[in-house]
Amino acid sequence: MEKRIRMWLKACLIIAGLLFFCFLAGRRERGTDYEKEARIRQYEADESVEKIRTTLLACGEMIQKVEDAELVAGEGELSLLVTTDGVYTYETEEVEDCIYKQVTAYIRDDCVLEVVEEAQQEDTVLSNLWISEVEEERILCFLSGNLFYLPFQISGDNREQVADVILKNGAVTDCTVKKEKVSGKLIGVTDDMLNLPGKNLPVSDTVRVYRLYGELAELSLGDLPVGYENTDYVIVDGEVCACLITSEEKMETIRVLLQSGNYSGRYHEHVALTADCDFTLAWGGEEETYGAGDMVRIEGDSGYYEDSDRIFVTLSANTGRISLMSLERNRERTDYRGSMEIIKTDEGLAVINELLLEEYLYGVVPSEMPASYPEESLKAQAVCARTYAYRNMKHAGFPQLGAHVDDSTAFQVYGNTEEKAETTAAVKATKGQLLLYGEEPIDAYYYSTSCGYGTDTRAWNGMEAEPVPYLQAKEIRTAAELTKQEYSPEGLQEEAVFAQFIQEEETASYEQEEAWFRWRYEVESVDVKEMERRLADRYGVQPGFILTREEDGAYVSKPTGNIGTLREISITGRNAGGNSAQVLIEGSEGTYLVQTEYNIRYVLNNGGYPIVRKDGSEVTSNTLLPSAFFMITTGKEDGNVVGYTIVGGGYGHGIGMSQNGAKHMAEAGLTEEEILAFFYEGSRIETMY
Repeated sequence: MEKRIRMWLKACLIIAGLLFFCFLAGRRERGTDYEKEARIRQYEADESVEKIRTTLLACGEMIQKVEDAELVAGEGELSLLVTTDGVYTYETEEVEDCIYKQVTAYIRDDCVLEVVEEAQQEDTVLSNLWISEVEEERILCFLSGNLFYLPFQISGDNREQVADVILKNGAVTDCTVKKEKVSGKLIGVTDDMLNLPGKNLPVSDTVRVYRLYGELAELSLGDLPVGYENTDYVIVDGEVCACLITSEEKMETIRVLLQSGNYSGRYHEHVALTADCDFTLAWGGEEETYGAGDMVRIEGDSGYYEDSDRIFVTLSANTGRISLMSLERNRERTDYRGSMEIIKTDEGLAVINELLLEEYLYGVVPSEMPASYPEESLKAQAVCARTYAYRNMKHAGFPQLGAHVDDSTAFQVYGNTEEKAETTAAVKATKGQLLLYGEEPIDAYYYSTSCGYGTDTRAWNGMEAEPVPYLQAKEIRTAAELTKQEYSPEGLQEEAVFAQFIQEEETASYEQEEAWFRWRYEVESVDVKEMERRLADRYGVQPGFILTREEDGAYVSKPTGNIGTLREISITGRNAGGNSAQVLIEGSEGTYLVQTEYNIRYVLNNGGYPIVRKDGSEVTSNTLLPSAFFMITTGKEDGNVVGYTIVGGGYGHGIGMSQNGAKHMAEAGLTEEEILAFFYEGSRIETMY
């Protein structure tokens, strides 16, 4: 009996211990819940914490590569988390239990602080991801710049393919591989359509673009190589769901949009053409050949466009020329190398000239720099023009029409001047040469004439922007005088210093004898209505740089209104080199802050007053002042501005190479390489083909 009682008491003690242990564990668990709830309440009230709904894809060893290098610190990688919304670091171990699940994540400074699993788990579809590798029980996927593993078994022949992957309830439930592809020359890109010769391909809402050569990368539709055939298009249900750029193209041909009239617009009412050899028109599966000298007139309602929106014009001889008789340029005959496409659009006919890049430069260099300039400056111009074009060929300026550039000053003037032997020789002497910074072609900007100094890209992007490393503000003076510097690019940001400098007509600058080196513009009577119109024009184009002063003194971007009585015009900020960065226009009804050099040059060009150059010659400009390197003084009556005088220097934006500076450098004995190294600091010349 006594033994049974002892056994019973022992059992009770054991049971009580177990119950107490469970009680404590429950308290600990509940305590954890309380702590988490408290933290979440804090996050909900903290404005620095972002709350998002996302799906967790990979963490730790599941990740092979992430694109966001800023998340890598010190000698080793931080704990990284790949989600459908991006890559983050994380502080909570709970993420490891929520992989492939939908969660609410609390994030601060790209770090996941807490996750809360969604009660209702829906399918998460990873559309058009790239399967990079296939292993026995997992696949290596690439999505949004991230390489990570997913546990799913598929056959090995599905590697390097596009697929849809479905996640649900913490598991990968399905993987659908897409293998149907088409290829061809890309001649037009919009958000919803890709144009290939004789074929228009609708684009899926979930389309992805992958670069497969070199380092694997995800790009955008705007990065597709227009005019080339190095891309495969993955098709599902008649739509392009992925674009695979399979190889690096040696981009030796360029597609140029020829503006109408005398560079008056993109679209033509009609096109009249002939050629100096036999030529063929092809359209909608049909074609017709014409003899040399035959004239063809094409209009928007021509029968050519019944089954197609493009007409292709090709020549029987590689050395032949197509003449556009309907096109007005600064020469007697507008003839072009290569081939033509004439595209029907709702706005009119668009004309695309496709030709070798080197032959395109034959028409650019003499249009941008006089053939009489020294050989080394022409060679420098050729390299600049080639680099500028090549960079635009990588990111087409008119993807919807399938053109890389147009033939106007918006890019580079092409075909406005006859080809010249001197400029053609400069192009041939520099064949394939590009200016690179790192591994990329530079923005090889150039302009006509400096005031003695150049500026940097803040002239376009705002005073607070970061300048491009190879486009620096600098003094452009003779080598012998470089040590006798009286001014500096930074010093010229001071109003008094710049005023002193710009009124000097005799300096040590390479360009001091150029007519545009100094100029003067006097507005005798301000047309306030014209100034208001110009303010409104520029607000429509760059609203972030045309600011209106509010009653509290703050400047905000909003539609401009009336100026009223003009009280003051003043320069309130300059970029390095003295370029005007901010101009304040004060009126009785409205006060406006005009920023960046182009806007300033446009707004302050008031009426048909002449610009008087250094040599006394007069030029009337109806669009822009010659440059933004200027000082301004106002004439007043009764305290109000009635007129103003601008004393300035140089012609053009002042960024990159001064063409007349290059001319005088070449005359002083500098080589092409030395000229380019001076203007594009840190760049190098490399022959690409």
